[in-house]
Amino acid sequence: MVTVAVAGGTGGVGRTLVDALRNDGNHQTIVLARKVPEGLELGVPVIEVDYNDIDALQAVLNEHQIHTVISALALHIIGVGESQLNLIEAAHRNSSTKRFVSSTWAVRPSSEYLDLLPHGFQHNAAYAALEKTNLEWTAFNLGWFLEYYGMPHVETYIPQTTFVVDMAGKHASIPGDGKQKMTFTYSHDVAKFVVASLDLPKWDRDTYVIGDKMTWEEVVKLAEEIRGEKFTVTYDSVEKLRAGEITELPGQVAAYSYFPKEWVQRLFSTFGFWVTEGIFDFPEDKALNHQFPDIKVTTVEDMLDAAWGRNQVTQNK
Repeated sequence: MVTVAVAGGTGGVGRTLVDALRNDGNHQTIVLARKVPEGLELGVPVIEVDYNDIDALQAVLNEHQIHTVISALALHIIGVGESQLNLIEAAHRNSSTKRFVSSTWAVRPSSEYLDLLPHGFQHNAAYAALEKTNLEWTAFNLGWFLEYYGMPHVETYIPQTTFVVDMAGKHASIPGDGKQKMTFTYSHDVAKFVVASLDLPKWDRDTYVIGDKMTWEEVVKLAEEIRGEKFTVTYDSVEKLRAGEITELPGQVAAYSYFPKEWVQRLFSTFGFWVTEGIFDFPEDKALNHQFPDIKVTTVEDMLDAAWGRNQVTQNK
């Protein structure tokens, strides 16, 4: 048993991890948060921290004898990267802290690919900082959260996002020719693997988990079969994606109230370009699935059928 601190444990990924840690019961867990939310009951202690104060962060880690820090900080928000850098430094200084999970929760490509993202520099800075520490660290590569294609009819804390396939709008804008494999994993399955990995004697820099792998053309075909209707499908060329442009999906418009349209387009066009480069096609022989075969994963068909299948047509249309 080790003592774990989940940074950002009140957010979508963080709450999923905290639930899994609490349900497993084999590790003591605390949550680090900028502010303790009123009325939010996580079932574990929530410690208010100042991410700008490295000494204070180290004091919290030392007081609770934290062995492993799991970061679920929202690095897509500019400025949060500095908070994670301070947390890395605090963990490095703290004698009881041995392991660190960087906030990746999608994929960790090489630095030149990350530089294409509006916030990619924050990830690169974290990986570079971790390399300079004595911490054993890893980044969880899971592909794309599978529940994005079951929302709003699926249990999840992950905020809604529309990428490539808009299940509700019955539209798809496929990157490239649609024939590259894509990895999808349900957040609750990811969390089970994270908890299981705490008992591994050694971590690799990249940890892979795979819920399912399909091409985008296969996903659209399955979605059409399950929804019982043809989707409007377009293909975005590699040239268009590299120019920072995508074909807008109906479900993406809502994001413009939180982020500028140009930012959203750059974000998803970059992910689309990564698809065409095969970055989301993970090596199956390196996946944790082989080490933990008892963890049953959710497939794309499982998710789509549960959310949009024949028995759900009436309530979900």
